[in-house]
Amino acid sequence: MKKGIVFLLIVLALIVLISPGLIGQFAERNMDRGIRAGAVENEEVIVSAQDFERGWFTTEGQHRIEFKDGSLAQTYRDFFALGDDAPLPVVIVDTRIDHGLIPIASMGRDDGSLFPGLGDAISTLAVELPDGRTIAVPGAINSSIGFSGTLFSEYTLPAGEYSEGGTTLEWGAGRIEVKANPSDGRIEFDIDAESFGVGDEAAMVRAGDLDIRGAQQPTRHGYPLGEASLRVGSVSVDDLRFGPLDLYGSAYEENSGIAIDYRADMVLPTGPFGEPRTAVELEVTGLDPDAIAALAREYRLAADYADDPQRMWSMLEPEVQSLLASGLELSIPRFNVELPDGTLESTLELALASTDAAGFIWSDLMLATTAEASVRIPEVLMEQILAINPQAGAAIGMGFLKKDGDVYFSDIKYSKGVATVNGAPLAVPMPGR
Repeated sequence: MKKGIVFLLIVLALIVLISPGLIGQFAERNMDRGIRAGAVENEEVIVSAQDFERGWFTTEGQHRIEFKDGSLAQTYRDFFALGDDAPLPVVIVDTRIDHGLIPIASMGRDDGSLFPGLGDAISTLAVELPDGRTIAVPGAINSSIGFSGTLFSEYTLPAGEYSEGGTTLEWGAGRIEVKANPSDGRIEFDIDAESFGVGDEAAMVRAGDLDIRGAQQPTRHGYPLGEASLRVGSVSVDDLRFGPLDLYGSAYEENSGIAIDYRADMVLPTGPFGEPRTAVELEVTGLDPDAIAALAREYRLAADYADDPQRMWSMLEPEVQSLLASGLELSIPRFNVELPDGTLESTLELALASTDAAGFIWSDLMLATTAEASVRIPEVLMEQILAINPQAGAAIGMGFLKKDGDVYFSDIKYSKGVATVNGAPLAVPMPGR
């Protein structure tokens, strides 16, 4: 019995006293990989790790996150009305890791944990502005590193606000949870915030009750796939208020192609027919993975010419043509607008057969396309539309809308350059090259 107790004490000593220094090296490496995992798929971001100061029980280090010129940089410059060559801020992440199978050093700080793993960490954020000023970001990130290297992080954000150059940001209390697995690059996230607002003296946009969650994972094609959802309880632009908004999107591999699924349910601002609730379901299948990768690469280059749409399109058009020439199917089984006096319903089914990408001609694509669409409008809504815009009656006179009971309908079909509306032929102009 005594030998068993002594053996147990020796094991505990190894776990508590000896393991931290050995495991610190693994914890440091996995923390570095975990932080990088959040940006490894974004070529506009550079994450650099500074030298770590590793002790036996704790390790301290710093990461710098810098932004390259690209869409993120342009968004920042546009938001603050800066020039195209204006310098960019740098995000600084300072981290302390308490390591060991049982990270006893973490108990000396708030939110410490003895949960077994490679380590327990706390990080703080700061923004280094181009003029040399450093602004501390409120709150802290508490992280744990599992035995497999998986990084679990939670950022608790207290309510606050920040003003710069006449623009004000304000936010309510929030929470961000991230799980990053460096072994396969998978990232899962869950973001909750009471509110968020941005604006100036002229106008202020506010959103309340935000919930964002999702996951993504790198692929062999050079871009990540996954899913994400967004819920906004309410939106206000000065005195205009509407909501809630629910959005969901996913992209995944299916039958050697890429499929996209999108759904939306939104209560929009009150209009002439009352408060509309819009519900949309959209599916795209058969997208060529390599064509998407080529289009994404070219878009990153073309984004530098966002102020010159013609040049931007000339760069993107060959890749768009290649993507369309590979074929795809698009389905909108539901596009409804629900109003107090009825619901406007519409659907769409479209298929593009594969064509020759090398000798692409837009008219060939039109001839390879088949589509069906339908629209249903309750009579009471149609009467309201005609009262506001009498010219809409021309659609009824020309047969584009027909009445069946108390519903006006339109059934549209298209195949190989020939279109019909409610059975009547409709001329379709063919584009050139």
